Amino acid sequence: MLILTTCMGVMSSRPIRRRLYNVFWYTHQLYLPFMVLLIVHPLSGVLKEEALKPNGIYSSQVHSSSNFTKAPTFVPIKSKTWLWMAMPLSCFFLDLIWRILSRNRARVDVIQITRMSGRTISLTLSCPDEEFQCRPGQYVLLQCPYISLLEWHPFTAVVIPTSNRRNFTLWIRVKGDWTESLENLLFLKRPDEVSMLVDGPFASPMQNARRCRVALCVAAGVGITPFVAMLRDMLRNPRGKYPGRLHLIWIVRHERELTWLAKLANSCLLHLRNANRPDRLHLELYITNTIANTHTIVNEKGVTSLASKDEEKATLLTPCIKRKTEKRIDKHDYYRIAKEYPILGCRVKSGRPYWDRVFGYWAHLYPEEHLKLFCCGPKKLVKLLRSKCKNISRTTKTKLTLVHEAFS
Repeated sequence: MLILTTCMGVMSSRPIRRRLYNVFWYTHQLYLPFMVLLIVHPLSGVLKEEALKPNGIYSSQVHSSSNFTKAPTFVPIKSKTWLWMAMPLSCFFLDLIWRILSRNRARVDVIQITRMSGRTISLTLSCPDEEFQCRPGQYVLLQCPYISLLEWHPFTAVVIPTSNRRNFTLWIRVKGDWTESLENLLFLKRPDEVSMLVDGPFASPMQNARRCRVALCVAAGVGITPFVAMLRDMLRNPRGKYPGRLHLIWIVRHERELTWLAKLANSCLLHLRNANRPDRLHLELYITNTIANTHTIVNEKGVTSLASKDEEKATLLTPCIKRKTEKRIDKHDYYRIAKEYPILGCRVKSGRPYWDRVFGYWAHLYPEEHLKLFCCGPKKLVKLLRSKCKNISRTTKTKLTLVHEAFS
């Protein structure tokens, strides 16, 4: 039992859990033999106690008073461990059996597979049954029997099922051995040859963003998935009451990843403008990586283009030379997001957000209010935002509470 608990404790450390998740998961299945040993250990007679005489005196006391040299006698302890473990273990195994029989048999079919930029897969699945309902922000557990019969992985539903469309969509970022195996399987076989098992949906802290009057949301990379369903809901009902205002900051590594959300965000902004609610969505997009030393610039007409740093420096220092409206780029360079969706051009920025300015703007815009900041991203981003929330709550009258979601 000591060896088992030591193995589970060591494998629970963050470096091993994040890099060798399968080792962490399989090691934690040792809780079953640990429970068995915990019950059997005292029943085997290894633990003993000194024999007690009918008058309540230990045998050693009798021997010492009678000057006998015979050693005291010991008898096995009457174990009552099973009494303390029977109730919680019964509840645990009943719940496990119920989940296996009722939920884990929900087999779904793959309807559509789309390869997205940034090595991301858009997977559209059929609903398990007519009672399957998923709310924006909720996630499901996905298992592929062709890869592993034990592994379940959580993914947030990007497109939720409705009464007219009985399917849902997941965005899966290929990162790790399981997702790599899934990518190879999906593109080697036809969609009708692959089936999945779905468990859920399950509640998520990101659901509360839809009920807030003012929702502050920060996402990085594929962490945008909990907020995509919110944008779709806002697109269907642009004059809805909640959320009254949504501040969404999305940080990506490459500009081509913006294509995941570009069409939806563009349509949402246009519908809100036509519904006389343009202030309901405040969207900011940040690109942290550059290719060939290039970045975006905006000319006098408001057209966003790509230029190298040397070219921009020469343009800024030479008043006689007008900025070019656009620059010819190679097909391997950035995807020109502002060319196809001009309304997003002014919302795309290079680099990372200047968080002191962002939090100062929120504190100035919502004085003396208690707001929630919803974040889905890497650990470093969550740690940074938590410290900023504590600092702004301490120095101003605006109180910010961080709510984050992480699956690892």
